[in-house]
Amino acid sequence: MTKRGNIVAAAAAAAAVIATAGPSMAATPGGSEIVGSSSVSGMMMFNSAPGKVVILDKTEGNAARINGHPAWGEEWDTQSRSSRLMNVVTNTFCAGGMSLGNGTWAVFGGNENVGPGGNSTTPRFSTTAPYYDGDGGAAARFYSPNSADNADWDDGNHYMKRRRWYPTVEALGDGTLWVGGGEDYGGYVADEGQNQPNFEYWPSRGDAINMDFLTQTLPMNLYPLAWTMASGYLFVQAGQDAILYNLDSNTVAKGLPSTTGPMKVYPASAGVAMLPMTPANNYTQEVLFCGGVQRPLNEWGNGAGPLYNPLNTPASKVCERITPEADNPTWEQDDDLINGRSMGTFVYLPDGKLWFGQGVRMGTGGYSGQPYNKNIGISLGDQPDFQPMVYDPTAARGSRWSIAGLSQMQVQRMYHSTAILLEDGSILTAGSNPNADVTFNNTANYTNTEYRLEQWYPLWYNQARPTQLNVTQIAYGGGSFEVPLSSSDLSNNITNIKNAKVVIIRSGFATHGVNFGQRYMELNSTYTANQNGSVSGTLHVSNMPPNSNIFQPGPAMAFLVVNGVPSMGQHVMIGTGQLGDQNIVAATELPASQDPPVPKSSTGNSKGNGSGSSGSNSGQSSGAAALSTGSAAVVTMIVALVAVVLSA
Repeated sequence: MTKRGNIVAAAAAAAAVIATAGPSMAATPGGSEIVGSSSVSGMMMFNSAPGKVVILDKTEGNAARINGHPAWGEEWDTQSRSSRLMNVVTNTFCAGGMSLGNGTWAVFGGNENVGPGGNSTTPRFSTTAPYYDGDGGAAARFYSPNSADNADWDDGNHYMKRRRWYPTVEALGDGTLWVGGGEDYGGYVADEGQNQPNFEYWPSRGDAINMDFLTQTLPMNLYPLAWTMASGYLFVQAGQDAILYNLDSNTVAKGLPSTTGPMKVYPASAGVAMLPMTPANNYTQEVLFCGGVQRPLNEWGNGAGPLYNPLNTPASKVCERITPEADNPTWEQDDDLINGRSMGTFVYLPDGKLWFGQGVRMGTGGYSGQPYNKNIGISLGDQPDFQPMVYDPTAARGSRWSIAGLSQMQVQRMYHSTAILLEDGSILTAGSNPNADVTFNNTANYTNTEYRLEQWYPLWYNQARPTQLNVTQIAYGGGSFEVPLSSSDLSNNITNIKNAKVVIIRSGFATHGVNFGQRYMELNSTYTANQNGSVSGTLHVSNMPPNSNIFQPGPAMAFLVVNGVPSMGQHVMIGTGQLGDQNIVAATELPASQDPPVPKSSTGNSKGNGSGSSGSNSGQSSGAAALSTGSAAVVTMIVALVAVVLSA
């Protein structure tokens, strides 16, 4: 090769370095791309291991087959964009799930076994061709990831005390699970004949325990919305009512005010999330509800369907917040959604904002044989909304929602669709099948079964990222850890050290517009800027607060966030990694934050620590691809090389 050829090759190699410097330089910030197709429609989804997402489907006639029956589970590899099928046996239709404190994922309940068209088998509960599925009503299924990436489901061997269709699963402070509510065999809403107004634990602590609240809120009590609170009480919302429940005494600890806002639980299906807990808000647990459907309680009907036409009912724009353990909790009106939404989904972004997408503008979740609109089949929701929004909980009232720079999504996500946070800070969306079985013949194509997977990218996605954290387990109190911050981490601006933080996110178990168990916590931290004039320093980070109820034990992801831009997520285990009482130790006091020294010279262009520089990435357009210091050096090298080539 000639000298000129060597120079050109070197320039090309340097350019390749830039092309791989970011998580995905081809991604369009604020936009999305179709990244492949799943073999099963994404009714349920969760992060199982680094780079892996498990997708579950109800029993239906997917073309993919495993062990002689259609496949209803798979693990998607987000890097290779390929998948492996998993052997789910029992019918997970409208089950609930969550991770245990030892890292195992559990899925509870569902429907009886069915055949084509979602019809009961003949004779009933018989395992027959062509689906050969098992009864999922009382089933408990377990999945424990392994290092060989070949783990499968333990399904068909474990059962709860009660049948549960549309149950809620919430983690407790000891890493065990609360499994509550649901009904026997399903329907649009619950009725007295099928209602399960009780809860149980996993691992089992005996028979199911009655909970009067789940009778008082009929018929709107399916997938009751529940969160473990700092006190250990359980906040439960259904109908238009809410309570704090004492699990130790099995009594209502406190009745909370009723809301006059829209219905929130399934099938009204509001978007719900506990807002980020941070040192600045003293880890206050406040819950946000957005959208849903406003109809009187007596119009929701029964298992056979609603007593009104949902397709003529616009979804609500109303957002409400409540702090359940405040001295005097009240329902606070928040900023309205930009568009009304039913079946919308909240997903935390590592920067502390919340993505809100998916769902429909008209109607509700579920489906019914009543022929409201034959063009869309049996769906009870219509007019899919493709516009994602971002909610900033720290913004002033009236400016919390934004769609600036956000393109519309490409794939509709109606009933039975999901969304989950990935390690690179993007969001994977899947599913949509408002039909009893796989369907491709609805006149309105957007209501057919959907297998395409779409990935959405935040506005900061292509910016240079801080270094990924090197921590795999975080205890409750009792210590801290240090994160070194380089010039690259700080975007060559020492003042960014003041905006560095470590956040822990549990993305939860996604189904029916709710990511059950989803939580966001910013760990307490201080910083020390190096005193030698270099753009570097150390972030001193506390362990989890000394209360396992605030953020329950189990798997999560940790991000280093600097000036609003996150590192790649690091999978971590919160707590001991075992079920049972956690080791709770008083928090360790952190050293006081230390700013960099004041530059000695105030004239000219200081090349010291960069304090006060206006050239940081924070001043860059959110859609631009920021370059780290190392990448900028590569650019300089390319320019020089090209100049040599042209003059040779």
